[in-house]
Amino acid sequence: MGACGSKRAPNVEERSERLHEFFGATIDCEVRPSGLGSAEAVAQDAGQGKAAPSAAAPAAAEGGPCVFEGMQPAGINARLSQGALSPEDLEIQRTELKEAAKLIDSMGARGEEAAILAPAEKDGCKYELAINWESSHVALVTQKMQAVPLSMLECVALVREPDLIPLPKWPGLPRIERIALVHEFTPNNVVYHVSIEPWGPFPGCDSVCCAVGFVRTDESGKACVGFARSPPEDEQEVHRGWSVLPKQKRRTRMQVDGCAWVVAPSAEEGKVDVTIFMKTRIPIPHWLVPPALVRWVTPKVFRRILPLLTADKNKEPFRARVAADDRGWYTAVKKQLGLDVADEDTAAGSLAASPPDEGFAAAIRSYDWDAAERLATTAQQKADLSDSRKRVKALEAAVAAGRQQDALALAISPVEERKVRNYFKSKLAASSPRGFFDPAADYPTPRDVPAAA
Repeated sequence: MGACGSKRAPNVEERSERLHEFFGATIDCEVRPSGLGSAEAVAQDAGQGKAAPSAAAPAAAEGGPCVFEGMQPAGINARLSQGALSPEDLEIQRTELKEAAKLIDSMGARGEEAAILAPAEKDGCKYELAINWESSHVALVTQKMQAVPLSMLECVALVREPDLIPLPKWPGLPRIERIALVHEFTPNNVVYHVSIEPWGPFPGCDSVCCAVGFVRTDESGKACVGFARSPPEDEQEVHRGWSVLPKQKRRTRMQVDGCAWVVAPSAEEGKVDVTIFMKTRIPIPHWLVPPALVRWVTPKVFRRILPLLTADKNKEPFRARVAADDRGWYTAVKKQLGLDVADEDTAAGSLAASPPDEGFAAAIRSYDWDAAERLATTAQQKADLSDSRKRVKALEAAVAAGRQQDALALAISPVEERKVRNYFKSKLAASSPRGFFDPAADYPTPRDVPAAA
């Protein structure tokens, strides 16, 4: 691979091996629910020398559903507060995981040279962007990152809490205006809204994508798998009962036909490898995309983005949300990833810190800062308390200024989000001097807010 981004043909056998590593049995045979395959399918597998599905399904031990062999919906556990998935949600997630497998299989088996190949490297982390064209307006994009200095749980938090990702503006480079989680169907099935400023020959654009996350839990190794795509064209206004966000002004709505990502432990201890496969429609014909421009800008953007995601100071807001964990979702993800207290204590600076004392977490959730300060016994808990107080004060300021979207971005739980929405719907600010912090209303009342606020 030349430094200037010369083309090379993908290694198809290597790709197939990786597919098996990521998905276990889901690529080797017809995709079907774990333990629920037909007798004919099991017999066919046996005839090809493949083992029948194990009777001891991983989900049975964990108390949660197993969507496919060795795969579970991320953070879903029947014993936790959010409960198990409904049959309808489970079937939707099976379909999405099957689509992820099909997308990776089709892109990995193309066996052709990349039309545009752009490598980059920073601090030992290697990145490669490869683009092919299915048609004039459809791009097939593969991104590979090796030895990313993040833990598996940190990657999950980045995906689950996108509003905490810093989005600076660099002169002369493309800028993402917004990455926000705007709706939740289930804790592992959410909707993202992404908006990008115009840059060079590219018009400004935005996209709405429904994403679902899974964790591989079998003995072949841990991995986090996700799949996202835009609502179907006939559901651009209402999708699964949710009112789809309208297209932003002066922005072209991009349709993502599929985006699958896999996060797995790297050969370097304490790091991960990330692979992303995406099929998307672009707003301009591909012959207007200059390959030299893509090869020039890719390493510049990568070298600036990597520190934003891996710097310790930028991890603090994520630590606060993982520590709050009011529904136990992160606790379930940790269990699926095989993280116990001993494992987490060795991950210095990681989000996989030892779970906070339940009394401390309860005090944080109820804004009882005095109690939380008394219960904070570790440096991490003290940092979490400081981050939580700053977040709540920022939430108060956003509500007081009437900035609903900013307030929603700062709300970290469904309870806070509901209260923010109810507050603005009721227009309480116009009728009550105490507004959002009225203890008689169904809104949070932080202890450090003066009664006259």
